[in-house]
Amino acid sequence: MQGLGLSLAFTTYRANRLLFLGTGAPASDAPASQAASPPQLKLHERLFDRPMGLYVAGESLWLATRCQIWRLDNLLDAGQLHEGGDRLYVPAAGFTTGDVNAHEVVLGPDGQPIFVNTAFSCLASLAPGCSFAPTWTPPFISQLAGDDRCHLNGLALKDGIPTWASACGGSDGASTWRHHRNGGGVLIHIPSGELAATGLSMPHSPRWHRGRLWLLNSGSGELGWIEDGRFMPLCALPGFVRGLAFAGGCAVVGLSKLRSPQFTGLPLEERLNQEGLPGGCCGLRVIDLASGAVLHSLDLPEPIDELFDLVVLPGVRQPRALGLQGEEIDCLVKLPGRSELVHVRPMAPSGKPHQGPSVRPFGLPAASPDDRTEGSAAPADSPIHYQRVFHLTPANLAPYADLTFPSLAPGSAAQAGIIGELLGLSAMASGAMVAFAIAERREDGGARLLSLKVESAWRRRGIGTGLLQRLMVFLAEEGIGPLSVRYQASPELSASFEPILARLGWSPPRTDFLLLEGRSEQLAAIDWADRHPITAPYHLLPWHALNDSERARAAMLEAPAEVQPPPDPRGLEPAICLALLYHDDLVGWLLAQRTGATSVRYSSLFVAQAHRGRGRAMALLAEGFRRQHSAAIPVGRTAIEIGNNSMLRLLQRHLGAHLSGIGHSRRSYTRPPKLGN
Repeated sequence: MQGLGLSLAFTTYRANRLLFLGTGAPASDAPASQAASPPQLKLHERLFDRPMGLYVAGESLWLATRCQIWRLDNLLDAGQLHEGGDRLYVPAAGFTTGDVNAHEVVLGPDGQPIFVNTAFSCLASLAPGCSFAPTWTPPFISQLAGDDRCHLNGLALKDGIPTWASACGGSDGASTWRHHRNGGGVLIHIPSGELAATGLSMPHSPRWHRGRLWLLNSGSGELGWIEDGRFMPLCALPGFVRGLAFAGGCAVVGLSKLRSPQFTGLPLEERLNQEGLPGGCCGLRVIDLASGAVLHSLDLPEPIDELFDLVVLPGVRQPRALGLQGEEIDCLVKLPGRSELVHVRPMAPSGKPHQGPSVRPFGLPAASPDDRTEGSAAPADSPIHYQRVFHLTPANLAPYADLTFPSLAPGSAAQAGIIGELLGLSAMASGAMVAFAIAERREDGGARLLSLKVESAWRRRGIGTGLLQRLMVFLAEEGIGPLSVRYQASPELSASFEPILARLGWSPPRTDFLLLEGRSEQLAAIDWADRHPITAPYHLLPWHALNDSERARAAMLEAPAEVQPPPDPRGLEPAICLALLYHDDLVGWLLAQRTGATSVRYSSLFVAQAHRGRGRAMALLAEGFRRQHSAAIPVGRTAIEIGNNSMLRLLQRHLGAHLSGIGHSRRSYTRPPKLGN
């Protein structure tokens, strides 16, 4: 960056950040005889609501966010500094588009913004009197509908004219691109409407540079170009590639980790596993366009795990920006013809300048679930409108947490257990969400109902039944089935939820697990370890003290799949997990995972058949309970399958008297409804 006199700007929509990467100013007071120290990287960030596409236009930046297109103007004159930065980008204009999932943004030949409207599968411009004006639609899209039909995402200019667009699919059905992530991607020549390339895997960031049409084939993690309708890879990179810019014979590429269900089943995932990099990297790579060699790398720390777009800022050493929060954006003013910036009032804690509650600035991400429900009251006779919720992931469930049951709030055990793609359906009244259903797609082609909740003021109106019925049709249209649900039985659910299942033809709910809960002080007092001591040649070790080869021996024991230890021990609670060894050979284990600050779940108890008897399993449990109490984890939970006769006998004869509660998990399922022609 110093050698070429440039800096970078890039976006991460999961972390809601616009980031700037520059270099610090050289020290001015260093002795002439002292060798100059290398410049330091300077990372600067500002908070926006789901920032995605970036575009540089002279002294301005254009930024696509959740509901707005922003123009940020530089307020500094040449040679002027502000807090060490030689650019100060300030939000100067915002255009409200609604949540159309705008991806990339550019300026057209007339200097007006054109953005990729992903939700409505079109390119769009800004126009008075409407949220957006469609300017081009792929020829295979039959109608303007907000259902993300092909996941249009990238736009390339040639001589300042929009010429190519990338999409993850080439079909016309609602969100059908999700079924064609590997090999279904297309590149479209905008003037002719013809397909310039097919067979791509989730392509992004098309760019025309030095006579070549460059592209990121994100699903394979490759940078390359299009030649005679084919993708020609230049290099393979360790992440989901997205965001591409050029400078000095090099390409700068953004990398994202494989953290989303949309990223599973891709060639990239298999390659990263083979290379020992499961999940991949998040950061930047600088690629030599002549050789494909990686010249520079920068990996970014958590919580940043994905990047979307990036741009080069030529002639800029250290860019900075004002965000939408804080006093400076209220107080700092630039006057025409004057270099200095003026503060219209002192930035001091002088109290609120107005009466009434504070207002969250439009354009910032919601800070709490309260922001979602503010002003959401609707008349009791409002008609109900059912609407699909696209792009739902565990990371963006937080604003909907109050409308989930069981709770899928951040940090909850239910949220942590999500591994498949999420599909949501909402019930709306006068624009406010009053009910929400969420299903998770399973690897076997079915789905499980994760959550169903209707706000208390809207219950007993058939909304829950209507929501679940429409969700079943939605899943059938997606080719998903059967749909199952598992829930903890209670009198409330028996009275409210189970009648809905019956009305919609689900199977009669049956108990499949007993749910046990105990307090650590009671569990630690159990004397099984004294009654059944583990003596030589047996001994116990912390599970995390085993090496990989010792843990691998678990696979050679005849343990059922559901109690096999996970390959990665990092999710296990080290204070509790134990290994049972016989002459230094693994013959059993007790495993548990944290489910919250005050609770732990015992997930696996196993002793090899030849070593059962003499209460060794009971001694393992007792030692685990003692360690749980020593670790100050007050609540322990586990589930026993109804068919597990040995554990049921242990519960009935020995453990039940020491528990604080025993519940029941019930399960029901339904086949997908038959759809009409």
